[in-house]
Amino acid sequence: MNKPNIDDLMDEIKELTQTVLELRETVNNLSSRITETKNQRKPQAEPVSYKILYDQGSMIEGDASWARLVGLLQGKHTGLTASELANKWGKSRSRTSEVLNRLVEEGQLIKYRDGRRIKFRAP
Repeated sequence: MNKPNIDDLMDEIKELTQTVLELRETVNNLSSRITETKNQRKPQAEPVSYKILYDQGSMIEGDASWARLVGLLQGKHTGLTASELANKWGKSRSRTSEVLNRLVEEGQLIKYRDGRRIKFRAP
């Protein structure tokens, strides 16, 4: 095997150094483009925090749709299932069930079994 001479090694080092410098420049350019893109995005909505208002029947502040959900059950003496309410309320069944159970805990709704189905109704 032939040993590489010093000049060949020096040339290879120069080429590698140039490649590293070009890669650094590329990384810096991409990083600045990412930063610009982040700055151009619309601001994200702030997370909503809820406060219990005990003087208003424990209604959740800022979420009037919970009142609408309770309103869907007014006058429904036979009650509705979580799936039926989810369809009427326009939310997922899991979210509707979560809210319904919270409203039951707060005393705004009654949860009961009707045969094999779990239903909710106004007190």
